[in-house]
Amino acid sequence: MSLAECDSSGDSLAQTEFEDHHDVPVDADAPFNRPDADVILRTSDNVDYRFYKFLLSLASPFFMNMFALPQPGPLEETADQTKYGLHIIPISERSIVVKKLLSFCSPVYDTDVPALEDLDIVMAVLDAADKYDMKRVGKFIVKMITAPRFLEQEPMRVFAIACRYRAEQETVIAARYMLRYAISEPAYVAELDYISGADYHRLVQYHSQCSQAMSYITRLWSSYPLPLLDCKLCRKKGLSRIPLKEYQDSVIDALRVRPCAESLLNPEWIESMARKAGSCATCRERVPRKMEEYVRDLTVPVNEIVSEIKLQIDFR
Repeated sequence: MSLAECDSSGDSLAQTEFEDHHDVPVDADAPFNRPDADVILRTSDNVDYRFYKFLLSLASPFFMNMFALPQPGPLEETADQTKYGLHIIPISERSIVVKKLLSFCSPVYDTDVPALEDLDIVMAVLDAADKYDMKRVGKFIVKMITAPRFLEQEPMRVFAIACRYRAEQETVIAARYMLRYAISEPAYVAELDYISGADYHRLVQYHSQCSQAMSYITRLWSSYPLPLLDCKLCRKKGLSRIPLKEYQDSVIDALRVRPCAESLLNPEWIESMARKAGSCATCRERVPRKMEEYVRDLTVPVNEIVSEIKLQIDFR
């Protein structure tokens, strides 16, 4: 039975990326060349992966149903091509995707998790897992996409992928990370095509609600007075010289655009506040450190405000 014509939807791997096409079939490297395997999966770039029907059946109802069908004998005209006496199942995925997918189906992956180098590979493996109905594998992979290396580089893609696969915890993590950006800053990503307009609207709504809620900070000014910075050289008070209204407006303006604690911890914002302090050369060096210490305290209520606001996406 051939699966080569069953293309994975949304395959984001370019045809020329990652591995070259082999003109003739070659065997995959260990551990996918074991002689005790009982089936071969041949990828679109002609790499043969020897694996086990039992493990494929456990991971995938798709393969379980396939293997439950009567299998033709090796001499029958309808029989698939064979190699090493094993039936070959052609599949449309490339070898880099199949290697990752089968690694997740292996009983050792709980202690040796396959590496997912970038979100293109993540999407390709997720598409394959979805195609072959490997729900457990798909859920495991989605849990990996909130790693800092993915969130920091492509948070909108992480959000869209998690939302597409209805992974609530990962979607919420990505949505909260998106608060570090103005709502108009993230560029379009192809993964948005796989979620609904309603889901994206909920993300925008969540950002807007967090932004509006930052006005609550104005009730807390008395609990967070600007720190003093006495300077024996200039006889000025350092941070206390920033006009209170100007300081408060700067905080609220920063939080309304990017409603998260990281806005106040941004070195550029801290530096701008230090410049407003207008201190002498001696205390000027101490202002950024003092301001950073101060805003770290202020991030506590900011995080509390954000935590009270829910992302209104239906994950059922």
